[in-house]
Amino acid sequence: MLNLVLTLNILATILIAMLLVAIFIFSKSFSKGWLFLLGIVLLFPAVRLNSGGLSLFDLLLSLIAIIGMIKLALTDKRILKNKLTFPFFLLFLISSSYLFFGFMFGLLVKSLVWKIALNMIMLWFLLVGFQYFFQTQKRIKRFFSLLISIAVVHSVFGIVMFLGGWQTSIGMGISTGKSQHLISNQANHQVNGFLGIGLEDQIGANPLASLLVISIISTLGFLILNKQQEKVLIKKKVGRKKKIRLLDGVYRVKRFKGKFKTRKLFRRRVLMAMLLLIQFVALFLTFSYSSLVFLGIGVMVMGILIKHKRLITWTMVYLVILTMVLPSIHSSIEIISRENLSQWFGELETIKNNWIFGGSITSKEGGFISSQANQGNSYLLLWSTYGLLGLAIFFRVLWCYFADIYKKYESTTKGERIWFVIVASCFVSLLLEGLTSNILIFGPTAVIFWLMYGIILNLGKDNINDRFKKINFKHE
Repeated sequence: MLNLVLTLNILATILIAMLLVAIFIFSKSFSKGWLFLLGIVLLFPAVRLNSGGLSLFDLLLSLIAIIGMIKLALTDKRILKNKLTFPFFLLFLISSSYLFFGFMFGLLVKSLVWKIALNMIMLWFLLVGFQYFFQTQKRIKRFFSLLISIAVVHSVFGIVMFLGGWQTSIGMGISTGKSQHLISNQANHQVNGFLGIGLEDQIGANPLASLLVISIISTLGFLILNKQQEKVLIKKKVGRKKKIRLLDGVYRVKRFKGKFKTRKLFRRRVLMAMLLLIQFVALFLTFSYSSLVFLGIGVMVMGILIKHKRLITWTMVYLVILTMVLPSIHSSIEIISRENLSQWFGELETIKNNWIFGGSITSKEGGFISSQANQGNSYLLLWSTYGLLGLAIFFRVLWCYFADIYKKYESTTKGERIWFVIVASCFVSLLLEGLTSNILIFGPTAVIFWLMYGIILNLGKDNINDRFKKINFKHE
């Protein structure tokens, strides 16, 4: 560490320091150790380690995957068998086949084929290696708490940079590109937190928007859980809770100070509401119109699943304002929508000539051709790269994900159902986000999306402790 400091290589010093902290945390608790590394992955994906493009995100993501697979090798290998294993293997097999035939017949192969395949395999490693982590509600809560904390840090940093119009040398803080702007197409900056502008080319949109959609839904879930816990305590202490009418608002204001001092759950709820506000402000400042709409749809799903009439009503009002009122007042939303539609149809035009096998093999000149993931649509990206077969396999993966969500709803108990509701709401929102960006394949959101499947696999299982009894987490 001292030698690194003396060489004035600040980035290398910080990296080694983080790894040393990770080793210390791993020695105390394996579950907290991998969450620490995951937090670093989600917080600083834009940091580059060399001029060749190797990022801290890629390095630590690979490290977490390797750690997870080693842990599995030392515990229970049966966990490798889940519904997503075979489709992920087929996707990797198709990529290998494209590369094999390309080199055999001297054809030119797009590097995007191998890039997508390696990324999806890495995500599968993460899913398989850490699905056992979600076997208790305590760990699930810790996972979502980490996501909220990371999103708040991104939001605060981004808002501060937005107010000053600042951007770091690697594009963190704000970005000047315009994608999916809300209301005003005259905005000069978009909040991106610590994510940087490098991910925008890969994802096809502001990468912070989808991350905030997940964290806002998670924060709402924590608020609902808090309220449920308070209702249980009130019923235990004083029986049925007395209803307070609308005209008793003055009474509520007078009681606020006393409740804040005496009730721990109430203080937590106030804190969560503040964090929710910070995240929503940051999401608004990303000017991602589609993300704001998809967030509303996700919250609507949450309200339906928990049968919360007030939440459903307010969400419907929110969606009506976004989709019907604002477009009629501000024409920029209609302009951006037309631009997005023309882009999607333009991508379909490039696919129609190779709609069966995709356009990954392009000409009779051996080697790789560099290509960018410039399609702002996860599904069209896979179609244009792997053809109909690759798209069908990806839909199969998503169908397995959805089928498990659908089947597990009735099997979850009231105590753990809130985690199911959060995952289901995020799932719907992110499927829609996939229509406007590549967040299901690349970036921090893809990591969270596939890790959440591990939560679904463990929800509603009575024999979960028996299946994972070989795994020992210290100081849990």
